Amino acid sequence: MKSFLYRHAVVLFLGVMIGRGILGMVTVKGIQMFNPTLSVQKDLGWLIMLLYAVCAVLAVKWVRIDKEIGLIKPSVKEWYMWLPVLIIPLTLAFYLGFHSPWSHVPFLLIAALGVAINEEILFRGILLRAMLPFGKAVAIIIPSLLFGATHLGNIFVGADVSFALFQFAWTFIGGMALTAMRLQNKSLLPAIGFHFILDAIEYAATGEYGVHSIQYSLGWLSIFVLLNLAFLIYALYGLKKETHKISVAKNTIPAN
Repeated sequence: MKSFLYRHAVVLFLGVMIGRGILGMVTVKGIQMFNPTLSVQKDLGWLIMLLYAVCAVLAVKWVRIDKEIGLIKPSVKEWYMWLPVLIIPLTLAFYLGFHSPWSHVPFLLIAALGVAINEEILFRGILLRAMLPFGKAVAIIIPSLLFGATHLGNIFVGADVSFALFQFAWTFIGGMALTAMRLQNKSLLPAIGFHFILDAIEYAATGEYGVHSIQYSLGWLSIFVLLNLAFLIYALYGLKKETHKISVAKNTIPAN
């Protein structure tokens, strides 16, 4: 089984997605048997996100692809290249402000960390590894399209429809940017760190686990899409530059 999943990363991806969903549902139902007043969105979201992250980490460690997908210590340079992208969470903080009670913030931060670890391992780790044999363009687009599509499911759990549609747009675009950045890094940890910062600010500002029923202005939603588009341009430029540098280095190696 382990060797099969190592060779078939798409099956591993689907297995983790389905398995964590079943485990999360069973956990929620079990807790609600003792306290029916608890809900996923208001009370248990942090626990479910943490559980998802643990499932993802254990899966890649069990199959022994954790280092292969980038769960290794990053270089200093790999951190530096992410600094310009911090304009996105800073803009988010400026627009949203801060409205969560301090007692709730630790749970929101745990949820943000769980989401970052889980989604980066799944989409910029396992699925990216599965798509790379088909070329970089496919590896950038397909996982990111699926990443964006998963957020459309928020419509069915109470999210505002216009927000969810824009969320699909910026997670698809941002997903491509994250993938292009990941291809420049040997480590997945900087992508996880950026994802955590972004979600932590959003969650702490709104007091919700990423599913927002309130309406935001179309102007603001459009600005956030444009910020992610700028992120994508920056990431693709860096990837093209890195690819060219590697190509030049290979061509200048003297033949024996």
